[in-house]
Amino acid sequence: MMKGNIKAIFFDIDGTLVSFNTHQVPQETKDAIRKLREKGIKVFVATGRMLKMVEVLNDIEFDGYITYNGACCVDHTKEKVIFKNNVPQEELQALVERLKREHFPVSFMCRDEMYVNDLAEIVLKVAKVVEVEPPVERPVEEIIKEDVYQLCIYVDEPHLQRILQETLPGCVGMRWIEDFADVNVRGMNKQLGIDKMLEHFNIPLECAMAFGDGGNDVPMLEHVPYSVAMGNASDEVKASAAYVTDHVDEGGVVKALQHYGLL
Repeated sequence: MMKGNIKAIFFDIDGTLVSFNTHQVPQETKDAIRKLREKGIKVFVATGRMLKMVEVLNDIEFDGYITYNGACCVDHTKEKVIFKNNVPQEELQALVERLKREHFPVSFMCRDEMYVNDLAEIVLKVAKVVEVEPPVERPVEEIIKEDVYQLCIYVDEPHLQRILQETLPGCVGMRWIEDFADVNVRGMNKQLGIDKMLEHFNIPLECAMAFGDGGNDVPMLEHVPYSVAMGNASDEVKASAAYVTDHVDEGGVVKALQHYGLL
């Protein structure tokens, strides 16, 4: 099936490019991305990670990075900001006040570092699962003096919804593993990040493809015409995509690109 009008492809990282088992990008996926770029197709990262935490992709060339689920988009240099929107200061202050009354771990994702109010066991567990350095423990009053693009709140779903409704009404939460939720400003998601990136590169939406496996990928998978869910995705994520490929550990990315006639 040839899809010659595809000009831009957006890839999630964890569970899509990077295996949860090996914590690496398969060599055949790296080779495929290189071939796409040789054909003139733009390739982008679309992740919930902060920019500092995309080192696992350092040996692959991309045309841009959508990070913090769309809250900060940068070009291939990782220096030029195409779009950004951080968590409002009043909501961060309200969260600080809540944490004085009720303790739970929260990570704060800033431009160059991730901080946490409590380096709890669950925080260390998540860092190990995605194989990144644990956040730096720091007083929340100090953290919120910086721009915060995203929060990671380590509570169950009912507790999260109470926090969002009572303390962070301008934010929404999305999960890609069950131990925590990414919390972003309402409207900040990978869909918006894709729109900002396409606008910057003057590429129409009808020429966009996206790959994902987690709940935070649903907005972009529902948005682009050529959307691919990995075989390891949940049923909800698979239902949001135009095509379901194999598991990340079974060559899912390459097989989908072959299905669409891009390799």
